[in-house]
Amino acid sequence: MDVEKIKMMAKTFEGLEDVLGRELMRMGADDVETDVCTVTFTGDKELLYKANYELRTALKIYKEILNFDFENTEDFYSHLREYRWSKILNIYKSFKVETNVNSEEFAPLEDINAKISKLICDYFNEKSKKVPPKNNENPAVVIVVNINAKNCQVCLDSSGESLSKRGYRVSTANGALNEVFAAGLVQLSGWKANTNLIDPMCGSGTILIEAAMYAYNIPAQVCRETFGFFTWRDFDANIWQHIKNDAKVRIKHNGEFAHKIIGCDVSENAFKAAQQNIKKAILDKYIKISNEPIDSLVVPENPNTLIFNPPAADIYRQQETDNFLKYLGTILKKDFKGSKIWINSNYSKMAQSLGMTIKKEHSVFLTNQEYKLSLFE
Repeated sequence: MDVEKIKMMAKTFEGLEDVLGRELMRMGADDVETDVCTVTFTGDKELLYKANYELRTALKIYKEILNFDFENTEDFYSHLREYRWSKILNIYKSFKVETNVNSEEFAPLEDINAKISKLICDYFNEKSKKVPPKNNENPAVVIVVNINAKNCQVCLDSSGESLSKRGYRVSTANGALNEVFAAGLVQLSGWKANTNLIDPMCGSGTILIEAAMYAYNIPAQVCRETFGFFTWRDFDANIWQHIKNDAKVRIKHNGEFAHKIIGCDVSENAFKAAQQNIKKAILDKYIKISNEPIDSLVVPENPNTLIFNPPAADIYRQQETDNFLKYLGTILKKDFKGSKIWINSNYSKMAQSLGMTIKKEHSVFLTNQEYKLSLFE
């Protein structure tokens, strides 16, 4: 029996496309191609489930169900009317339509969502005199229509909530990092779980948690309870259980990772938030944190890798920012000599203020803001 080959699309932050592409290739995906914020690939239903459960740097996974070129808006809607919507919906499955339009063929104020929703309801009304309910808050099926010039791609959102919603964040601190973004920083640093990992300004613990999950080969979504594909017509509970069982077998245990993952934060609120999140992720025996400033941290012997996100620079308090970074540079050069020091920041004068030089750097964009993950020496 031939296995259906599914065209899929994964979304990520700009700057993490190659990282995500490599994750997919290691997972066994075929036809992997990268574009801005996007990686396309092919595979079967098992890969679709696995990608949602295990990928660390994906924000969403979409399954393509239809792709066509059109001449005008009439031709566009005609193609959609011809699609057999009963393949993905029935009169009991609620749905929602989302559209992303980059085409001059449509009027600026044209309500494409409403027209497609009506078209789908008309399809079912003609067949059964009943229509599936529309639900914009908690739909069973999310249909995403991407229109680019005279091409249309129709996808199903297989993830539901963003895959950054891992399920372990029960408490937050100021400037808490997005989980996918944090996982991307760990991957971009080139850390292979072959040194101690230190976050000396750990906030709510996101970098530490993502690093520990990577080091112990724990699935990114092990704490998450639901995905979009759970409510699809063709959801296969047996395949899903197989994915989870297979991932569980591959988890490393204490002793298989020979290094330490440690962090600290001077803020008591951040420290408590990190404690709660680490405990929720069931990683408290793997990650050690303390409520103290960086200059009080007991630093383990090298090899050490630091990955951290310092407080955002305050352009209205330039002198205070520069004084803090000068102090930080002094501590890094004295207490972390011989360590790999990766700092993520959007402050253009970071190297100058630290009194250190940049050996390598990567750009990553978060909410249209460019950040630099820089290796300092």
